[in-house]
Amino acid sequence: MNTRSRKFSAWLNTPMDPRMLGLYRIGYGLFMVYTMLNYFRIELVKKMFVEPQLNFSYDFLYWIKPLPEPAMNVILGILVILAICISLGLYFKWACRFFAVGYAYIFLIDKSIYNNHIYLFILLAILLSLTDADNTLSLKRIKDKHALIPRWQTLILQLQIVIVYFYGGIAKLTKDWLMDCQPVRTVVDQFPNEGLWSILFKNDIVMYVINYGGILIDLGAPFFLWYKPVRRWAIIAFIAFNALNTRIFSDIGIFPYVMLVSLFLFYEVSELPWLHRLLSRLAPDTSRPKTAKMKLKIKLSGMKMYGLYAYFIFQLLFPFRGHFLPNDLDYTTIGNRFSWRMKVDTRKVIRVEYSIASPDFASHVPVEIQTFINDMQIKNLTMDPRSVLDFGKFIHEEAIKYDTRNPAVYANIEVAYNGRSPQLFVDPKVDLSNQTYSPFKALEWVVPIGSK
Repeated sequence: MNTRSRKFSAWLNTPMDPRMLGLYRIGYGLFMVYTMLNYFRIELVKKMFVEPQLNFSYDFLYWIKPLPEPAMNVILGILVILAICISLGLYFKWACRFFAVGYAYIFLIDKSIYNNHIYLFILLAILLSLTDADNTLSLKRIKDKHALIPRWQTLILQLQIVIVYFYGGIAKLTKDWLMDCQPVRTVVDQFPNEGLWSILFKNDIVMYVINYGGILIDLGAPFFLWYKPVRRWAIIAFIAFNALNTRIFSDIGIFPYVMLVSLFLFYEVSELPWLHRLLSRLAPDTSRPKTAKMKLKIKLSGMKMYGLYAYFIFQLLFPFRGHFLPNDLDYTTIGNRFSWRMKVDTRKVIRVEYSIASPDFASHVPVEIQTFINDMQIKNLTMDPRSVLDFGKFIHEEAIKYDTRNPAVYANIEVAYNGRSPQLFVDPKVDLSNQTYSPFKALEWVVPIGSK
């Protein structure tokens, strides 16, 4: 190992106060408890995996299917218990691992429930499982309450959060965002025309501040959060940014709150005197030299180090795959997911209709699509041509079951994309039952943006 590598390894294993990581573990676990309980409240299993007659699978993951309703509810219940264990620090590493696997299973059944924050929550559970975040502020039996943690355990979580911000900023470098203030303008236009919301947001100056301020915060996150001289002031902007997101966007749930709690990861306890005083009552002050010790077993081993290298190389490269695929990245969402392309578009749904043609019918017969799929899945049809095709083939198979001769399936889907005039999403004259999909081939039956 050369000198530079030895210095980098020593830096990664620099002893650090574990209390911030422990505090983050508590916050993350409590947010996950809330999330799982909320799934029970909205009857996610029944409405997403029981009532629909099909689920829209991800590419290459068609084998992931929902279990019967009782089993799915048991999985959700187990996830609640695992999230509680994470927060309390009980059986912490295994709780994180099983939580990540269970949550990923639910998440990957149907792409209609995709959200960047769910993807992030799963990744955070995986990364937390590699740390000793349960060695403080925990109910577990701690052999050495004065032990420190190596720097890398906090760094891997910091790096994941920075990637989310920075790649979210890269996604905003589009004509719609930079030149037309979209989708911010469309979102703001939906606010009431009277009252406080109108006064605060419905003017061009505030709209531009929100629009370009969002890009600045996202792209500047590595500098603002890692460079200590500016962090104490930049943190105010990050708090305002996430607080504003909770008010502007109605479908991001607890994501801004998790990002706010994640800001603690970028601080040491000594930097926040009020928190230092509070935590010193709950856990030993490990920053004192006479108590500072380092567990050798939690240094970054070779296998774990190379595993983390591979993980972050994937995180840095995979989001760019959509730029090398032939279909429009955001409009078709092919290559869009798992890439931190957050809130880069809005779609006003004008029409979602399917019909069947056959020699048995005098004219096209409309399909009552609500009898097969739910509202969330219908919305997914307005943004994902793969799902449009999957549903068309499902209808084709259903028609054959009822002895319909040579059924042809057509979709009439109309959307208004990022404030544009309404337009067709797919060609209504194309028989979907005869089409095929490959991520590496252009979908000629998808109507390009701006077409009449």
